[in-house]
Amino acid sequence: MTEAELGSLARAGDVEALAALFERSRPSLYATALGMLANRADALDAVQDTAIVALVRLGDLRDAGAARPWLQAVVRNVCLMRIRQRRELPVDVLDPPGAEPDPAEALEAHAGRDWVWRALDGLPADERLAVMLRYFTRCESYEAIARLTAVPVGTVRSRLNRARSRLADALMETVSGPLRDRADLEAGRREEWEDFYRTLHEHPSPRTYAELFEPDVDVRDRSGHWVGLHDWSAHEREAIALGVRAEIVGLFAGRDITVIEIDFTNPPASSGHCPPQATFVHHLEQDRSRRLRIHYPVAPVNSCH
Repeated sequence: MTEAELGSLARAGDVEALAALFERSRPSLYATALGMLANRADALDAVQDTAIVALVRLGDLRDAGAARPWLQAVVRNVCLMRIRQRRELPVDVLDPPGAEPDPAEALEAHAGRDWVWRALDGLPADERLAVMLRYFTRCESYEAIARLTAVPVGTVRSRLNRARSRLADALMETVSGPLRDRADLEAGRREEWEDFYRTLHEHPSPRTYAELFEPDVDVRDRSGHWVGLHDWSAHEREAIALGVRAEIVGLFAGRDITVIEIDFTNPPASSGHCPPQATFVHHLEQDRSRRLRIHYPVAPVNSCH
């Protein structure tokens, strides 16, 4: 089924179609969030947040054929709000004047409301209230919800984190076919990349890169830019030759993108050569990496690439 067809069904309230559409977009959404937030945990939270925002604000999708760009716009907005909160700037949306909005009435306007109600009913009461205020009313800032529910802001955050995870998991569980396909895809990609690093560790040769990278691959991180397979592989192989080892600790895969979470181990003689963690975002062309963007959870003192 095409993305436009899934978008049309999702706009009509088909939650399974929305789940399938979201699952197709998940790797690119994560890549966008990671690029903006530069933190794995925050990026994963932002993707979960995007799933819920997409579910309850599906009526904002005007063009069914533009569902993927719409989801990208949602995740960018989610990330921008998180950045504003980090900087402790005033949140745009505060308590509305006058009577408080009725979450039930607000919910009735959203596609998939029957599914949402069932999912909400499965949450503990405090998490359910936090979600309804956060997503279905204009009283959506953490501070506003804390004032309304008479709990600390930290408690609001933890309640929303738990609820968001439960709801996102429930959304994904509504569609088994695409999830199975995606699981198979990710398993296959992980096997390819684990075999790549295993071979690279044993025999760091430029030929190791030929199957998974385009000859003119473009690679960037915060400290460097490499163009072409020879240029890029020489930098990476230099680290491998020193004794640096890469371990894949997570992988997300889509049709045209693969996101790999990597932990690095440095040799004792070069303990600061590589930062301990990195996220590799591979943009694919004909199943090979055409563009690679490398993100670090914290700014690296040195780059091993």
